[in-house]
Amino acid sequence: MTTDAPTTDLTRPGEVLLTTTADVGDVVDRARNRYAAAVVADTTGWADGDRRRLEDLGFRGGDARGEAVRTLDLTIADDGTPTRLLDNPALASLNGEHARFAERRGEIARYLPDVSVWTGIPERPTAQDWEDVRLLLGSGAVFGVGASAEVPEGWPAVESAGGVQLTGEAIEGAADPEAVELTPDDVPEILELIARTKPGPFLPRTIELGRYVGIRREGRLIAMAGERLHPPGWTEISAVCTDAEFRGQGLGRRLVLDVAYGIRQRGETPLMHAAAGNTGAIGLYQYLGFRLRDRGAPRFVQVP
Repeated sequence: MTTDAPTTDLTRPGEVLLTTTADVGDVVDRARNRYAAAVVADTTGWADGDRRRLEDLGFRGGDARGEAVRTLDLTIADDGTPTRLLDNPALASLNGEHARFAERRGEIARYLPDVSVWTGIPERPTAQDWEDVRLLLGSGAVFGVGASAEVPEGWPAVESAGGVQLTGEAIEGAADPEAVELTPDDVPEILELIARTKPGPFLPRTIELGRYVGIRREGRLIAMAGERLHPPGWTEISAVCTDAEFRGQGLGRRLVLDVAYGIRQRGETPLMHAAAGNTGAIGLYQYLGFRLRDRGAPRFVQVP
């Protein structure tokens, strides 16, 4: 049965719209594999039995968008926290808030090459998904895959120092009076700071992903931080760096809290990623209140 109710504005970023009762299983499986935040259905005109079928699958009502709306929450992780989207933050971002930055082939999505290096692939890639990765990224490209993905024979693993993910449920943040908003006009100076401090990749259009702030001394940009990945309900704090001459003054800490404050003002939760060997940064983030999240060891694979 197809609903006759209008669907405009029914879904939020990261949600998948269910329009028929016949395809509910396929829609739920695909949404889960794509790291959607939820499946939402407007059951106006549906028979009571069809509504009960949705409820048996875990859909719940009471949505602020109307009595007829039923929603299946797909954000809950194995540990019971609402962090499942963070198992694959790039795909969750590119299928939601950052869809405008996506380059796609089939179910595979990557950021435009001048925006970010992240690629998102489904949780359980099919043979077609792997072929789409090969065609989209090209031979020699390196990308991350989840712990549950079965990598085809002939796709070599790439040694990596690994990384950690930290979530900031307890972080409120604080606006910093010295922080200034950075704009695309600042990108040449940002890239110079990134080259000196090496916090991780920052490309010519990375600044478009969110709000970036910095601290200047005598007009010179000496520290910065900003927003990168944006899974539904979350925003990653990234590009945290301070010029060597000004380290030890707490500038990175202040900017992390400033960016976190802006994220909280939108009703979202901050998260961070760090190289596993960067114990200094990890210790600082934990001191601020971030917690390490166990999501399985990420792996990196090269396209043959």
